[in-house]
Amino acid sequence: MSSPSSNAADIGILAQNQPNSDDASSASEEPEFTSRFDVYESIEYGTNLCGNCCYADIADGSTTSPALPSIVGLRISGVGNVPLPISDHHGNEIKKRATYKKEDSGEVYGIEANKIKILNPQWDESLKKLVETVAYKLGVNPSHLTAALGGLIYMERGGYIERRCDDGDEDDILGSLIIQLPSKFTGGELTISNSAEDEDADEESFKFTLGAGEEAAYSCHFACHFSDCEYEMAKLRSGSRVLLRYSLFYKQVDAKEMPKAGMVNECRSLFEESLYGLPPSDRMVLIPLETEYDGLPLAKFGITALSQEHRQKAEALKAAGADWELLIVNAKLVHSCSYGGHSDDTTIIEIFDDNGNRVTEEMSWLAKTIDFSSIEHDDGMLLAFDHDDVCVSNWGACKSRSGAYTSKQTYRATFLLSYDPEFETELKCLGGNEEVAEVCKKIVETRDYGLFDRLLTVVEAKEKSKFDVNSCQMLLQMLIKSRKKTTSRVALVNKILSGLTSSEEPDELLYDTIIDAVEKLGHDELGDAIEALLNDALRKKDKSICFFLKRMEFALKVNTRIEGGAGLNYLEAATNDLSRHANTRMMNSTGAATASTILDMISTYHDIDLTSVVEACLNYFHRGTAQQFLQTMMIRTHLLKQLIATNKFGSLQSSLVEFAADFARRATHFHRHDVKATLEGERKDMFIQAAAFLIEFGTQNNFDRFGKLPIKSVDLFSVFINAVLDTSGQELLRDVLNKCLLQYSITAVDTSISSWTVRKPDEPDILPTPSLHVKKVFELYPNVVQTVDKDKRLPLHYAADSSTASFEVVMEVFKAYKDAASMRDPMTGLFPFQLAASNDNVDSSFSLLLANPNLVSSGIKVSDRKRKRSSSA
Repeated sequence: MSSPSSNAADIGILAQNQPNSDDASSASEEPEFTSRFDVYESIEYGTNLCGNCCYADIADGSTTSPALPSIVGLRISGVGNVPLPISDHHGNEIKKRATYKKEDSGEVYGIEANKIKILNPQWDESLKKLVETVAYKLGVNPSHLTAALGGLIYMERGGYIERRCDDGDEDDILGSLIIQLPSKFTGGELTISNSAEDEDADEESFKFTLGAGEEAAYSCHFACHFSDCEYEMAKLRSGSRVLLRYSLFYKQVDAKEMPKAGMVNECRSLFEESLYGLPPSDRMVLIPLETEYDGLPLAKFGITALSQEHRQKAEALKAAGADWELLIVNAKLVHSCSYGGHSDDTTIIEIFDDNGNRVTEEMSWLAKTIDFSSIEHDDGMLLAFDHDDVCVSNWGACKSRSGAYTSKQTYRATFLLSYDPEFETELKCLGGNEEVAEVCKKIVETRDYGLFDRLLTVVEAKEKSKFDVNSCQMLLQMLIKSRKKTTSRVALVNKILSGLTSSEEPDELLYDTIIDAVEKLGHDELGDAIEALLNDALRKKDKSICFFLKRMEFALKVNTRIEGGAGLNYLEAATNDLSRHANTRMMNSTGAATASTILDMISTYHDIDLTSVVEACLNYFHRGTAQQFLQTMMIRTHLLKQLIATNKFGSLQSSLVEFAADFARRATHFHRHDVKATLEGERKDMFIQAAAFLIEFGTQNNFDRFGKLPIKSVDLFSVFINAVLDTSGQELLRDVLNKCLLQYSITAVDTSISSWTVRKPDEPDILPTPSLHVKKVFELYPNVVQTVDKDKRLPLHYAADSSTASFEVVMEVFKAYKDAASMRDPMTGLFPFQLAASNDNVDSSFSLLLANPNLVSSGIKVSDRKRKRSSSA
């Protein structure tokens, strides 16, 4: 299709962004960009008179122009019916009866309108549709435009028309319409010129071949122009052509001035400036039509299926963006509203070109590129803003509603989409990281630095169009190996680092590549970009500890390979960020990897003081205790054990105290089946080690919490005490008994009584005694009752000194070793019966006293020193 084209878009914008440093004047020149606001303001200002000063096309129905009958039924008075393409015989007959012959135009002859008839009954209706299209192309109201036949022009080889202007004598003539009937010829190019009213402006000229060659022989062609335009036809090199010339009459409303080419150009130029002034990554506009057009008529008629108002918008876009592509997009929106807010889910249903061809698959990249959100609030492509509870003019009326508490409103609407194919690469990048990655691959393969500059322009301008980790790494590798000047490479590397998406963190390969770049180009040159990457708050938000450990490893590598202490600064920053930003809810899925990374780091960088790193990591685990599973607690146990073994971080006293409290607190939430499986599996040693840490660094409150766990069921208890003996021996079992088990009876806490009940066939069930768990320990370790701990205390001292120990438990311990009732507690100086009495265990106190009444009859000498309580109390 032939159509006038405006001045070519400035595709040298990227070059303008990089002025020659030797030219001070060029350095100050910056491209003047417009925005989508300007485009929409131009449309809101009005699309009337936003058209072309002239237009030409084939009229066979293959374009947006309607078809004229190829069998015209031309009849000329005195000549008769004239078949087309015209024969020599009929041509000669026309020449004999020509009303006039154009002077100085070679073989050009004219026949007056009153001698011409068109016999095809479809001609008038087709002509009416063509005039409507002409109105749209010229930017005037179709309902006000009509055409009247002015005559026939016949041209033979050598014929031409000199430049002229068809200024009609009548005031209501808008311009001319020339219909070329099927003809066989070559040459004869039509040139239409728009003489600018401004003397400083250049004249615009548009050339149309009108199908010269084979095409013109089978279909009609047409051209139209305003009356203030001049036109000329070049010589025919061969053949002949038959033209019908119509005058276009325009009905003026409210005594307005007759539209002229100059007026149309002025209106169109404002629109053109707003379109061609858009930055490369914004050269796409989306115009809502506020209604839905069915796909069938769109597929059949293209933009001619649109209403007059919408067709005018479409034609205005085509006129202003002569080099742009125009598409019709049918889309659906599901707008969900709830108490928590609202969300939009958009789907592109079908895409048509202006001729009605379905191009949904070919233009599939638009599904990711088109942004139906507001340009004001969300950097989208639509002017109007949709409110929380309802979508406004972008989508028209709601098609359906559903739901109550969470309502869903469905909208379907048609949009006009216009974009500049010259910048299709930039526009595709709006689809996100994947599209950007494809361009990056092409850049690396071709070493196309021009394309690289274009891509960087988009990456810098659009948050949605950033580098992913892989793309960033590939581009950095390319620049490290490049022979470009160092200053150029430094600038590009900084832009790449700044362009990494905030949703991704560099992996080990990218971090290594960044270090390679620093070694090659210098830390002073790249340090700011690296710090900006590491300080990105969005990137750090809600990340697991593994995220920050990677940064610590990067910092340690920098410290090893780059002089100047920058690595230690990065290490300090990562350590602080771990304490401030790490998400402790993720530790259950990352615990094993975390512990392994920490230990590997200590092993690899053994000559660097990592105390602050270890403390930050242990504190991270402590802060996340509330969400930790049993497996994570075992990992913490392993990590603490290994850290102690390195002898690099002191006693870790405070961390171990925190762990003892954390382990006891989480023990109340462990499922007994999980604990039993752990004690029977490979992690048995870690569980017993955790218990050992608890006994050594815990408080009585911690002991009390943990003591409820092993007595939940008889199976668990048996597995636990056997695991203690197998792993740590009698000493730990003694301490667990003294500090965690004697304080409870199995019938008084959250235990599974049924699992402790003895059942035999045909016999009554034997319910457990409250002290059965203590008795089972004595069966495995009979001498425990006679064995003192590091504080020189016996089990009876602990039992009697507990405010929660039951009478049955105290008596069970006493019966196992009665002599203990006569032995003072080395911590308090009291006898067991006195300890029991001081804890309001009257029955136990009386029974213990009865076992040795001589303690009273002989008189009890109590030490004057202040009574001390057990450090574990």
